[in-house]
Amino acid sequence: MTQGKRAAVAEASSSKRARTAPAKHADECQDDECAGCADGAIELDQKVLELSASELLAMAEQEEAEGTDQTVVAKLYETALERFGDQTSLPHAWALLRSAEYVDFKDYAAQAIDTADKIDSAESSAQTLLIKGRARVLAVCLDHDNWADPQDHADASDDEGVEIEQAQQRISGKNMLDKGLGEIAEGLRIANSSNSTLGVLSSLLARHEKHALVVGLRISIMDCAMSLAYAALGWNAQREDGVEPAADTHADMALATSKAAVYWALAASECLVSGNHIEERVKPALQHLSQSSDSAECCKLHAQLMLVLSGVLSDEDAALEAFDAAVNSLQRAHELSPDDKDILRQLEDLGADA
Repeated sequence: MTQGKRAAVAEASSSKRARTAPAKHADECQDDECAGCADGAIELDQKVLELSASELLAMAEQEEAEGTDQTVVAKLYETALERFGDQTSLPHAWALLRSAEYVDFKDYAAQAIDTADKIDSAESSAQTLLIKGRARVLAVCLDHDNWADPQDHADASDDEGVEIEQAQQRISGKNMLDKGLGEIAEGLRIANSSNSTLGVLSSLLARHEKHALVVGLRISIMDCAMSLAYAALGWNAQREDGVEPAADTHADMALATSKAAVYWALAASECLVSGNHIEERVKPALQHLSQSSDSAECCKLHAQLMLVLSGVLSDEDAALEAFDAAVNSLQRAHELSPDDKDILRQLEDLGADA
């Protein structure tokens, strides 16, 4: 984007966006938390409407990052897609992916894959792989067949045909997930970019946080996220290029990687993975978190990991030490953030004083 276009986007972004009517639901909307999805509920400022498709996409991503009202962000993505029309281009494929991820719309994910498949350029191979990979992962996460463990429906039906169909659907979902994660890994290998890795990591974390997936899929997604991030950060081996991420990117990636480690450890404990293996796998994240005791968020993550270890380690003394470390980390987090009620609740649940 040129400097002039950046200025236009910035100016339009600062313009007021007014509602033409009070927030209301479309007749078919069943979302209790929807802030207003009916046609005409949101009207974009005229300066915004004069922007190009790519500029609208950039604004949508910027407003999303800044936590702007969801209905406004969704309208920006929608308007950008309308401007792209039937273009077969990377920006259009990216807009479809980002909109799909934002509003959880499977059709947009499918269209993103289809558009990326039509782009034939070695120069764009990394980006097309990342778009297709993220879209496939999202599609799997949006499929309700992947939202509950098999035993949760063990008594739901005595129909053997239904059970077979459900098993086939789960196998299909796992295969699609593996394909998507493989495309992501290859795309990042080609891109060799810390920013791309951070973007993927954020996307995978969001999938885990927004969707109640079966534990097998959760552990696969977070295992991939950890492996990619560990490599980018140099936490498991020296990167071949020897280039450290920029300081701000490194900090953001380290925090996101630590979250992935917590999510993976929780899923691994559900899958009865051995305590020693879990401890070894999350060791780099634990080391980072233990060195970040000036951050309440890092202390909370450290406590979560230690609590997992306290429940899976076979050595009783090691398990008790892990539990004590978790309490200490939560107490430190409380010192840093005394108004955080979640920390107090966790300490109370553990029978510990603040």
